[in-house]
Amino acid sequence: MEDQQPSYVLIADDDPLILKTVGIILRNAGFRVVAVQDGQAALEQIKKDKPALALLDVMMARINGLDLVRLIRADADLEDLTVFLLTARAMPHEKQQGYSAGANDYITKPFSNKDLVARVAAVLDGKAASIGSVAADSETPPKADPVG
Repeated sequence: MEDQQPSYVLIADDDPLILKTVGIILRNAGFRVVAVQDGQAALEQIKKDKPALALLDVMMARINGLDLVRLIRADADLEDLTVFLLTARAMPHEKQQGYSAGANDYITKPFSNKDLVARVAAVLDGKAASIGSVAADSETPPKADPVG
């Protein structure tokens, strides 16, 4: 049986310290991470190499996180991408804007390392399990029905 590649997470944030910190946290949890510093670079990277999950800041240069989520949802090739917003914007109406734009989850800064990893893993482990069950189903020959 082939070893599975670690799930690929794209992080987009204009704060280099957040990029480094979140990158370390997720790499230590076993994920493959690519980090970019603005929304335009994130969109280009997503189109080039679609991640399993995109973790986006809301307030970024060139394309902000909310607009980036909208662009992702409007693209037939990307619309199923799991997107989390990771932001300092914590007001209820700001969270609602994130969900309305199409975000799957909304995580506010400061965040718990364990909570971040748990939320990312919950989504990606579920995807891996789904992919694994499809692969297992396709490799298993159908059972013959007993003739009564």
